Amino acid sequence: MDNNTIIGLILGAVISYILPKISPYIDRQIKKIGDFVRDNCFDPIKGFFRKRRLNKLKQLRITRKNSAAVTLKIVSAHTYFLLFWGVIFFYVHLLIDTDYAKLFETNFWLGMLLATPIYCFEFAWLRADSNAKDLVKQRGRLGL
Repeated sequence: MDNNTIIGLILGAVISYILPKISPYIDRQIKKIGDFVRDNCFDPIKGFFRKRRLNKLKQLRITRKNSAAVTLKIVSAHTYFLLFWGVIFFYVHLLIDTDYAKLFETNFWLGMLLATPIYCFEFAWLRADSNAKDLVKQRGRLGL
């Protein structure tokens, strides 16, 4: 056998013997570090997200009483959906009828950068759709 193999086997046996012995100590230290990080680092971030959620709920409660505003939110979500598919069809047309596919072959990242409008419209649609669904759910709580 090679010397490196023997050293590897010995070190593996020693580590597999020592690791279970010191594992409770390591677990305690990881728990202490995790508690410290959770208590001291994430509280300001948690407050920011809670305030944002509170403002969203306030806006939903105001808007849910107005049936025209609820309908407008639903229609805008559908409009974003149609715009998203329109952009997809536009890019499919570019891939089929123009030299846009060659751009992907020569410089993939530039092609992806030029395709970001697809992702922007998808994000806008998903956000509007989520907002409309939340508004409809809040409207249902009114019992109207």
